[in-house]
Amino acid sequence: MNDINLEELIKKLSLISPNKEKVELAVDLYDIFESSSKLEILINDIKSIKEKEILIEKLIEIEIELDHINWHYKSLKKDLKVLYKLTD
Repeated sequence: MNDINLEELIKKLSLISPNKEKVELAVDLYDIFESSSKLEILINDIKSIKEKEILIEKLIEIEIELDHINWHYKSLKKDLKVLYKLTD
């Protein structure tokens, strides 16, 4: 996966909106990207786990990352709705 730079993402989203929504949108997208990378690592870690307690801990970590992604997804949807209204 290509490395994503937050500043580059903000600059790119400036094409859509000169407002603060571009920064919020960029942060949400960036955090979703970072969390998905962490999630991939956590899921791959499960392959080598042999102890029940460690597996439970990893599953809890996965749940936390999924909650984090979900929070940013909801925020992203709100930002997109504002941008849609600006383009009408």
